[in-house]
Amino acid sequence: MVLVGRGYSEQVSDAHTPRRRIWQEALILAFVLGEVLLAVIANMADPEPSTPLWRFGLVIALGVALLARHRHWRWLLPVILVLNAAGMSISVLVFATYFYATWARSRGHVAAIGILAALSGASPVPIFTRGDMIGPLSTLAVTVLVVAVTLATGMYTSTHRALMSELRQRAEEAQTGRAAAEEAARRAERTHIAREMHDIVAHKISLVAMHAGALEVNPNLDREQVQASAGLIRETATTALNELREVLGVLRSDTDEKAPLAPQPTWDDVRRLVVTSQEAGLSVDLFDFIDDPVPDSLARTAYRVVQEGLTNIHKHALHTKARVALIGEPGTDLVIEVSNVLPKGFTTTLPGARMGLSGIETRVTHAGGTITSGPTDDGRFEVKAVIPWPTTT
Repeated sequence: MVLVGRGYSEQVSDAHTPRRRIWQEALILAFVLGEVLLAVIANMADPEPSTPLWRFGLVIALGVALLARHRHWRWLLPVILVLNAAGMSISVLVFATYFYATWARSRGHVAAIGILAALSGASPVPIFTRGDMIGPLSTLAVTVLVVAVTLATGMYTSTHRALMSELRQRAEEAQTGRAAAEEAARRAERTHIAREMHDIVAHKISLVAMHAGALEVNPNLDREQVQASAGLIRETATTALNELREVLGVLRSDTDEKAPLAPQPTWDDVRRLVVTSQEAGLSVDLFDFIDDPVPDSLARTAYRVVQEGLTNIHKHALHTKARVALIGEPGTDLVIEVSNVLPKGFTTTLPGARMGLSGIETRVTHAGGTITSGPTDDGRFEVKAVIPWPTTT
């Protein structure tokens, strides 16, 4: 069974600076050298020294070898435990067993290293004792207890490290997810603002351009007609500038709150779009077969569809015959048709944003409807939207 978090040292040992491990290395050397020093003192105080000097040197060498445990722990720690059977060092036994239990990936490997540590520790008598002081069974019991506690401590450390690493990773993922969500929300809002800017401004600017063009091509208009057209141009341009200022104010805002871009259109505003275009000189007929109150959300979508259709007619088919048809009732569909006769040889200097039809397609689709646009068999260009009209309860 694989333990989560095993191999922790493999993943992070290269990333940690040596200075962060200085206290660990110093602790290992201090324990090993302290144990050797006590053993030397005890050996010198004994009238008949029983511990050869090479054994002290072996323990010191094993303690130094523990300093290279990070990169070669898989084979180095078992070798140290085997050699420690001759060195008989409690410190080396505890450190080698602990580090292996901390880094090993599977419980099977941990159990195997525990058996090896118990055998290597119980085969001789520890370095700080004499052979006749502790019997073999007592030595085995103490060694097994020490190894078991060391293994439990090492496994607890491994689990704790894995848990803390997982918590840090989750916190980082949550922070990254929040940042991505906020950025996506900002992009969506800016896209929404861009579409609102097109819908709000393009229609009125096209009306201004058409009125200005009418003044340019009709120099024989009397003073009252010129004043009326100029007044309409001024009024339309002022309205467009005010609405544009509101849109740009949202773009300049540093807050994340969504500000209202403009007063939201109602069903009466849909009809008013056609009247405004008629006053601007566009030959457009309105066929309104709606007798029931239209919900505001549905009216806003219909407004944008009619607005975009009339704007395109102003730009690209000004001198043709156009019509707007509104049909539907609650419980069925609201059908919106904006069409005009296909012009012959007519061009325009007004630029196209190429996002109007895409914008209203998104709006209609979001409302659960469908929209089509293109030439028809009877020689017209038609924008047709079919939007579900729910029954109000």
